Amino acid sequence: MSAARRVGFAVALLAAASVAPGLLGRPATAEPPTDAAVTLTKEIHRGDRETRTATVSVSEHQNLINRQVVRISWSGFVPSHGLPIGTVPQNASAPNEMEYPVVVMQCVGADPAQQDCYFQRPIARVASRMSYWDALQPPDRQADGYVEPFKAVTRDEPYQMQSGDMPPDIGTNSFAGTTLVEPTGLSGDRTDVRFEIRDQVTTPSLGCSATSECSIVVVPVMDLVCADDADPPCRAGPLAPLGAPNQGVVYNESLTTQAWYLESNWRNRFVVPITIAPPEATCDATDPRPQRALVGAETADLAMRRVGQDLCVDRSAPKIAHVRQSEEVARGSLARANGTEYEADAALVTRPVTNSPRPLVHAPILATGFAVTFAVDVQVSGKAPYELADLRLNPRLLAKLLTQSYKNVGWGNHDHPTIGENPQTLFHDPEFHALNPDYPLLDGQPANNNNAVVAQSLAVVTNDSDAYHELTRYVAADGEAARWLAGEPDEHGTVVNPKYRGTPFPMARFEQRDDWQQEGVPCGALPALTASQHVAPTLHDATYMIADSQGLNQECVNSGTTGNPVWGWAKPNRLYYPNRVYLAVSSVAYARAYGLPTAQLQSGRTADGGRTFVGPTPESMTAALRHTVRDAASGTVLVDHANLPADAYPGTLPVYAAVPTAGLAADVAADYAEFLRRAVDDRRQTLGPGVGQLPDGYAPLPPELRRQTRTLAEVVARQQGAPQAPTPGPSSSPAGTGGGPTGTNPDPAGTASTPTPGTSVPTSATPTPSGSQVVVPRAATRGETSVLGRWALPAVLGTGLLVLLVLPFVLLAAQPDHPLRRLGKSARRLLAR
Repeated sequence: MSAARRVGFAVALLAAASVAPGLLGRPATAEPPTDAAVTLTKEIHRGDRETRTATVSVSEHQNLINRQVVRISWSGFVPSHGLPIGTVPQNASAPNEMEYPVVVMQCVGADPAQQDCYFQRPIARVASRMSYWDALQPPDRQADGYVEPFKAVTRDEPYQMQSGDMPPDIGTNSFAGTTLVEPTGLSGDRTDVRFEIRDQVTTPSLGCSATSECSIVVVPVMDLVCADDADPPCRAGPLAPLGAPNQGVVYNESLTTQAWYLESNWRNRFVVPITIAPPEATCDATDPRPQRALVGAETADLAMRRVGQDLCVDRSAPKIAHVRQSEEVARGSLARANGTEYEADAALVTRPVTNSPRPLVHAPILATGFAVTFAVDVQVSGKAPYELADLRLNPRLLAKLLTQSYKNVGWGNHDHPTIGENPQTLFHDPEFHALNPDYPLLDGQPANNNNAVVAQSLAVVTNDSDAYHELTRYVAADGEAARWLAGEPDEHGTVVNPKYRGTPFPMARFEQRDDWQQEGVPCGALPALTASQHVAPTLHDATYMIADSQGLNQECVNSGTTGNPVWGWAKPNRLYYPNRVYLAVSSVAYARAYGLPTAQLQSGRTADGGRTFVGPTPESMTAALRHTVRDAASGTVLVDHANLPADAYPGTLPVYAAVPTAGLAADVAADYAEFLRRAVDDRRQTLGPGVGQLPDGYAPLPPELRRQTRTLAEVVARQQGAPQAPTPGPSSSPAGTGGGPTGTNPDPAGTASTPTPGTSVPTSATPTPSGSQVVVPRAATRGETSVLGRWALPAVLGTGLLVLLVLPFVLLAAQPDHPLRRLGKSARRLLAR
């Protein structure tokens, strides 16, 4: 790689750290933590009335990334009065009417005082007369109207939290994740309350970083220890109804959020110190080793951050940097030379490199997947709102979302000339409700209808992405979806947007094609469906839209007055819980990092016409890797949608390191070869919270793929050239030859073609348990079951019998000193001569 390219990669790394502060790398620690969760139990005091044993648990507390969501649970607290669970907007101001709330804050330091905690609402730092009600308050903090100041790390003097003396980031969204007010259930407990972590990039006043400690503090607000001269309300107890909304009922202010910092409550606090991950390039300043870049594969991002930090610790290892970019750009850089120097010497891809002048190999290093992630809140009159936990999507619903075929929102989009009779959004579609019967309808309209109209379209990526290509290949492989894309209406009359009719799926990025403009829009020319479409350059940006509660579409707004309007296109207002309706194309790893649920995708059909759905788990992704189609030229594999079992996640993606086998300098080749060996060793293929381990959202590679990578590492090290494709294994069927698998496009007759015939069979006689699988009875939709499915069971049974016969000999030969193993080594030495 040329010096100029090395400088370019360094700049790209710094840019990635600044553009995506929410996903900075994990710290380089010699020993990874063994347990991500922490649980604290202590005695808490309800004024001078009673003592309780209470417990608080936090799902993760070490090596946290910015805006990572941790789950907090508690038990033994006093049940809340005045507001039932689910009605307090998360990350928003809580009504004062709730009695016995629980306050969760992110604070400065490992043992913070009240002044180290920033509470989102300044009024909640003003205890007024309650300051002298509390007998435990120090005398200097008992004045009527006392305001608890805030000690920000950005200046020496505390902020007095009065007008004109507040942190500069108080007016931004930075503090939305630093404070949470939640009720406790009737049994005195809550489980899995979401809480966002913020680092110094998004919340400078707290300054939490790899070198500046912070904590999560949980404070249950309870009765005060009342002073002798305290006013009567101090001893009155709760006045609002237990576990019910407070509708005009008088409440006791000494039991509300404003009393969180009084000593009677502060003494009951639970403090969980947290560590924040450092930037990716932490090891660069003191490390003299040359840095080797791997370009591409955004889906590998979080795993490669851990690997890079891990290799920083061991100076005998190569120093590796992952430059996150489009796989198509990475393939071009690997194949393109500037003079005698190539733009890149290694790339991370899911689809193979097909145009490289240099011979190369594709070594599998990771297993992950694409996902459709979401934040959808449901509001039903008379009931507490809740966050939708499960969502089921089939290929045809995805096809509708990917082709701008919902008439959607805006200035009269119902007048659209070609899709005006289609459902307004996904949540108005009868097909969606057939697959998601638990999603409530009110008078024929979806729950949270207004926000569904305002916010709903699927956030898609506009840069070339292998993940997006595989998403659309999954859609195209389904006959029902393929016929719909070709122009056949669904059972309810919904048609594909004509601008997309006959579009060859798969495609590597989203294309906005509908150019219809609604007349009378005062903001000027912008196609209606373009304005309502959430678009993002990358998977991370699409996912971050949900974490940030900030839509990526455009709205026509009046920034002036009614009499003097000033119209223009602008971002929409943020929608917080319980008003969110967001969906995005994402990676499984990004969704997990931000604590977002992922949709279950249709994985097959049952004999009676029902449908099976499965979500992404390590087990369901491993199951998918047992059923693949192989590209004859490169040896890479992709999920075989024609033969996928019901427990296999169809969004599974292998990630390959494409590395030349000739033309690299000896030291460069040695470093890449060593990286391949380490990438598939036992520790780095183990899920866990530690540096070097796989983050949530990945699955350990099957043993046969790891063996393949170790073999290819030796080929890379020798630099003597090699054929691209390894010998076919039992895990895949051929997908043809030439430029790699292209998926199953719909043909003119409206039927989905299939890969080159072959039977994909299990690679192990012992199946791994699958992820959660859901069976939906036959719905009012049509489709076809795979003909090959009739022969799947006999093929699996036959292969299992063969494996059982061969397995004893394989196990014996795997022993280090077994004669068969020594014989094999001798044979290889003879061949090497």
